Amino acid sequence: MDGHLLLAVRPPEEGKSRLATTIDADQRSALNYNMFRHVLKIGRELFPPERIILVSRSAALRGEVAALGGHALEESGDDLNAALEQGARFAIGHGAGSLLSLSTDLPALTMDDVRALLDAPAPIAIATDRLRTGTNALRMRPAGAIPFRYGMDSLAAHLAAAAAAKLEAAVVERPGLADDIDTPADLAAWHRR
Repeated sequence: MDGHLLLAVRPPEEGKSRLATTIDADQRSALNYNMFRHVLKIGRELFPPERIILVSRSAALRGEVAALGGHALEESGDDLNAALEQGARFAIGHGAGSLLSLSTDLPALTMDDVRALLDAPAPIAIATDRLRTGTNALRMRPAGAIPFRYGMDSLAAHLAAAAAAKLEAAVVERPGLADDIDTPADLAAWHRR
């Protein structure tokens, strides 16, 4: 397997500010750490450590990934897409034939969810969120085939990028990939499980 896993993560104490009305800063930080560790654990089951890349401003998260034998890059900016491009350049420089970027706010993620993305026959596989407007994971073969377009309406933006590159894209819909935690309603739905 020549695929690499790419995680771009804000420092846990900075993430999930939209949850501030529901849980306090310490709880948000703990939630971010726990979700990151869960996604990293799933990634470790499917990727050898030398094919795991983290881009983050968090020294603590970088330390965790480095301790596992992964590549921990200090984020050079403050933008998700720029961080992902930074990680993609590193992956390509280290022989990545394919690349999977995975959001780390997916508490119900399973190995089967990730396998579904990796096994999708199309060169571009996009895991959408529950609203079918966002992107929670993006697998591209070859690595760097399209630019990262995370943000508002990113599903449409990634599909358009694939079309512009004349690459077939598949949308992968699975609960573990779709159910991210961004809003108080997301958090409440997850707690009801």
